[in-house]
Amino acid sequence: MSTLAFTGTARQWLTRLHRWSGLFLLAFLLVAGITGGVLSFRWEIDRAINPHLFLVAPHAESMSYKALIDVVEQRFPDAIVSNVAIPKSSQDAAIVYIKSRMDAHAAHIHVPGMKSSVEFNQIFVNPHSGEILGQRSTTRFVPTWENFVPDIARLHLSLFLDEVGAWLMGVSALVWFFTTFMGLVLTWPAAWRSLRSWKPLMSLRMKRGSYKLNYDLHRTVNLIMLPILVVVAFTSIYLNLPGLVRPVVGTFSQLFDSAVVPSAGHMDLATPKVPVEQVIATARDTLPGARVHSVGQDFVKGLYSVRMQLPDDVSPTGNNTVYLRMTDGQVVFQRKAQDASGGDVFSAWQYPLHTGSAFGLIGQCLILLGAIALLIMCVTGFNVWLRKRRSERQHSFRRQIAAGEEPG
Repeated sequence: MSTLAFTGTARQWLTRLHRWSGLFLLAFLLVAGITGGVLSFRWEIDRAINPHLFLVAPHAESMSYKALIDVVEQRFPDAIVSNVAIPKSSQDAAIVYIKSRMDAHAAHIHVPGMKSSVEFNQIFVNPHSGEILGQRSTTRFVPTWENFVPDIARLHLSLFLDEVGAWLMGVSALVWFFTTFMGLVLTWPAAWRSLRSWKPLMSLRMKRGSYKLNYDLHRTVNLIMLPILVVVAFTSIYLNLPGLVRPVVGTFSQLFDSAVVPSAGHMDLATPKVPVEQVIATARDTLPGARVHSVGQDFVKGLYSVRMQLPDDVSPTGNNTVYLRMTDGQVVFQRKAQDASGGDVFSAWQYPLHTGSAFGLIGQCLILLGAIALLIMCVTGFNVWLRKRRSERQHSFRRQIAAGEEPG
């Protein structure tokens, strides 16, 4: 203990707080670790188990997006297309998102874990032939292989408890964030500037029994993976509790508010619209060199929103959006990454950091290692507590026997 910086009564209290907060978090972190490990390679896993949804035979020509939208809306007459993800290559399916026609003119504030108003909201379409390859829900639990990754994502985000679950996971992430630093404080050596003082803290006592091994493994994994675990914990707080975190960020730097996008007025579903191809062409002229990721239809404001990705964008879906009127295809607003405030840049990094996509394959592997580390820490931490509890009970029992008391 003399080699540690934090000692005495304060250490005892912090140890108890760290222990009991860890026990409180155990179930939540186990779920987060298992599901987070899967989601670190979510698209690769999804495509591997559902090739019939994502892959099509390559073809030189594709149908128009207007025709593709018409195919979907004719197949599902109670729905309206809200967004189309543009295929990256000729062998990729187009992913179309739908919502209820009854809700087309209703403005919705996104809430993590919120269910869609339709039974399924994601349609996979062959962009060459218009064939519907399949459909699934990203907001409802459906026990099929097609829905495996969306189900894992919902479990990770909200435990299938919608807004309540999102809050639970967000609060758990907040507690986890602080208890991680508690562990660091409890481990911090007095002579922290000396590399020699860190060596025993990063070593495993393999021949000193399972208790020592679990304790050392718990401590060592936390020290090695601390930067990744802290980033994942913080981004979890941001993504699950944006209503709490964004106002704080906004006090330091102005954040983008969708209300600044001018409205062209409610768009009737029957009113003729500018073809999506024309909208995409205008957006490309507006932001040369950018890849079009998706095109959204906002009938409340009467606008197309074209999400675009530049080579330097941190988000895999792009950090630029061009808004155009549905009636004439004129640009009414642009949101460019180069014009973003510091707060917007900070916000844009949260999801890519949480998933590892900000750094490509290396980032995904780091998040996977972080998920494995989290599971190891959950198991070893619980084992340390359980063995210590049993040991304390045995000592108490022996003291009572020695004192001639009736064991209780």
